Amino acid sequence: MSIPQGFFSPQPSLQQPFQPLQCVSRQSVHPLTVRHGEDRHWHFLLKLIHDFGEDKKWLVSPMQLSNNRTSPEGIHVFVDASNILIGFHDTLKRLQGLPPKARIPQANISFDSLVLLMERRRPVAKRVLVGSSPLLPAFEMAKAVGYETNILDKVYKAKELTDRQKFFQQFDKNRWQQKRRGRSGSGGEANGNSIVPEKWVEQGVDEILHLKILESVVDADRPSTIVLATGDAAEAEYSQGFMAMVERALKKGWNVELISWSKNISFAYRKKAFQARWAGRFRIIELDDYAEDLLDT
Repeated sequence: MSIPQGFFSPQPSLQQPFQPLQCVSRQSVHPLTVRHGEDRHWHFLLKLIHDFGEDKKWLVSPMQLSNNRTSPEGIHVFVDASNILIGFHDTLKRLQGLPPKARIPQANISFDSLVLLMERRRPVAKRVLVGSSPLLPAFEMAKAVGYETNILDKVYKAKELTDRQKFFQQFDKNRWQQKRRGRSGSGGEANGNSIVPEKWVEQGVDEILHLKILESVVDADRPSTIVLATGDAAEAEYSQGFMAMVERALKKGWNVELISWSKNISFAYRKKAFQARWAGRFRIIELDDYAEDLLDT
């Protein structure tokens, strides 16, 4: 598939002078800078070292460069594939000023680059990715770098929203309306649609991740760090949801890093009371600033 002129801006070859990426406001619209091969990897590594100086010892460690085996004392990484992959394409469109339903050239996420951002070459105890069909290149790469992958078939059904989902649906709607009007106000009760019409939907994906998180919290000899790649906080169809799992882990002494695209992160994670309660132990890492580095080229 050909790429429309101007969608990406060309990047110099390795023989030409390196042109650093400009800092981009999330509200700006500009052609994405595409780097290839060593240029992309080098730029990304330097960016991570700058942004995560506390992990520099791992990022440059020869042992970590040559070893991706698990360590009992390491971090536990969980990836909600659909949330991250859909957010990736939505972010590419938003950066280009394109409407949400616009079609764009096929663009795959570089899962090994995402892994570097999530893990930052720290020792890892557990790696889990859960998603749904169809199979994507990212899933094969996840297997190759040591992730337990659970890929489920979608089911055709009507889906009823849980009370928590309806609450956050209305909460986010009220917040967006208040922001648009430029004034504050109290949220109303949920009064949106409670039934999603019949369509092909995921079933059990979130619940598997919830189970895997709880297994870590229960089975680990001592608390570590959970790296959770999702922005979802709503109650799931058969579980209390990611927010409940995050709170359980924090109460048991774990640290939590939530990694997602800014538009996909539920406001529940950004509440001042929640942030204050878990200050120093809960962290949000937004992927938006790394969109160009995560583009598989």
